[in-house]
Amino acid sequence: MPETSRSTLDLLRQQRLPAWQPILTPPLVVLGFAIVTIIFIPLGGMIAVTNKQAMEINVRYDDIQHCTRTHNTGEFTYEGNNMTYKTGCLTEVNFEIKETMRAPIYLYYGLTNFYQNHRRYSNSRSDAQLAGAVVRDIPDASPLVVPGEITSTTGTPITYGGNSDLHYKDFIYVPAGLIAWSMFNDTFTLYKKKDSTGAEPDLELICNGTDFSKKNNEPLGESISKNYCSKKGIAWETDVKERFKEPDLATYHLFWTAARDLYTGVNSSPPLSNDSFFNNGWYANELGHAIPVTTDEDLMVWMRTASLPKFRKLHRIIHKDLVPGKYVMKIGEHFDISSFGGTKSFSLATLSWLGGKNNNLAVMYFSVGGIAALFAVILLVAYRIGGDRASKAIEELVQK
Repeated sequence: MPETSRSTLDLLRQQRLPAWQPILTPPLVVLGFAIVTIIFIPLGGMIAVTNKQAMEINVRYDDIQHCTRTHNTGEFTYEGNNMTYKTGCLTEVNFEIKETMRAPIYLYYGLTNFYQNHRRYSNSRSDAQLAGAVVRDIPDASPLVVPGEITSTTGTPITYGGNSDLHYKDFIYVPAGLIAWSMFNDTFTLYKKKDSTGAEPDLELICNGTDFSKKNNEPLGESISKNYCSKKGIAWETDVKERFKEPDLATYHLFWTAARDLYTGVNSSPPLSNDSFFNNGWYANELGHAIPVTTDEDLMVWMRTASLPKFRKLHRIIHKDLVPGKYVMKIGEHFDISSFGGTKSFSLATLSWLGGKNNNLAVMYFSVGGIAALFAVILLVAYRIGGDRASKAIEELVQK
């Protein structure tokens, strides 16, 4: 070993390596706090100014009709297996925009008191199944793996593809689990009110959130006028390209999933089975409760579980400026919040170069800068009054 390396190693072993340690004298500490103040307060001001460029409108709507599974106006009717079920509400929310919101404008829905981060909830899924694999053993997703498991009706007979020896227990939900089962399913359609002399105002369609394919998320073109919003692009690119794939319906037939025509684009005639829940893509024994399509970007957004019980998720992107005026949001309410005591809302927001509106970030920077300035002043005053005691003590020792 070279002599230089040996010498360095000995110094390391003896813990005698040369080191430099700053002496934190009062002037240096005051200077440090002053630098923090100079950096953080202007940044806070810049963020506050930028926040004014990012506009946001939040509207709560669950408290208008208090629509629940047991208390609703029955706006939506579902029929199957000799049963009829009426549920849901059609809620209109009137609001006003006072300043022009420049496109793109992001439409969000929001929930409170909904704990998506609960361990059992967040684990109730199969990533392999969502990616297109055939998976039957998903213990974390029970009792929403096999149709009828949650209602103890897995032995219900069903005729499928000419085979009358099948039962619910022979099938498997795709996607399985509680996250998919509890997917948010309220619908939103935004209109601008035009000036009108009639009793009913003329409405200009801005965004019809339902006019999109659940398979490829492209517009269906079924709106009565131009639809200025888009659905494609609301989910993460990695989710769209890699994590969420269609089930292989051609190879494995015992999938209990969304209606087949949503995947194939072709109506099944005659029906594939003698069970209306299966044919319509509903959860077993739950009229109207649609199973999500695995390539639906709304599902991908929902499956990205939130960390906090109060959250919002991106729903649509509006590609038209919203000028000042009166607007109305027509909402088809299906999602019941009574079981967890939460609230529902929607938001319209624009972004700045820093992202969405975030006043808390500006407050944080102002707070840190203000506290640093306060400490700097206190230390400076104390130093000026008391003097440099360390220097005086050293001088006294030297003189002695």
